[in-house]
Amino acid sequence: MHGSPIDIDAILKDFDGEVRLFPLPNLVLFPDAFAPLKVFEERYTQLVEDAKDDDGLIALALLKPGWEDDYNGNPEIHPTVCVGKILRQRRLPSGKFDVLLYGLFRGKILEELGTYPYRRARIEIVEDVVPPLQVETIARRVRRALDMVPGRKSVIWEMRRMANQLRGVDSAPGRYADAVANASDLLPDARYALLSEPDVLRRLERLIGLLEERAYDGAPAAPRGTRPELN
Repeated sequence: MHGSPIDIDAILKDFDGEVRLFPLPNLVLFPDAFAPLKVFEERYTQLVEDAKDDDGLIALALLKPGWEDDYNGNPEIHPTVCVGKILRQRRLPSGKFDVLLYGLFRGKILEELGTYPYRRARIEIVEDVVPPLQVETIARRVRRALDMVPGRKSVIWEMRRMANQLRGVDSAPGRYADAVANASDLLPDARYALLSEPDVLRRLERLIGLLEERAYDGAPAAPRGTRPELN
């Protein structure tokens, strides 16, 4: 990883378990994926301001159904988050931020620490689980998942190329599972189901099942594109 813009080893070494939470209703970020954000609420512009002056880390959390009734308060969020690093940020004359966030690692919320001016939590880092006896099976399932998205392979390889440039080469199978999931245009609840599964084989099986279900049922894909997510 020497020479990479993001020193993931140093980030993990210095990480104290506390994160700034940025809850969103329909965005699930995977490790190695990018999230363009338009941040305009005062509490979240403060969050970005604090993050950029500190470690640059923000944890994206998915709001649970019914969040609309308490959006300005403290609506419930799903416990698994993706901790991302600010790659670029630009403050506009209006005071809003344009932010590009890059996913680093999964985390599980242990407890929330505060809600003012924005929510914070203590998390534990969630590592991928790859039992040695499943390595060959996982490799076959990775190939199967890739075969199910032939029109998106260029997107997946570009995602892997950018990840290698940003954080160094990492050929772990969980990274490929996340790349396929990110490129598959799944809806937020399906993406969250994959984000929350640490066992790479089970993640791949679930991903393949979702892709097969969509293919067999003719279910519409989520809209493609990189439209910035609004808070």
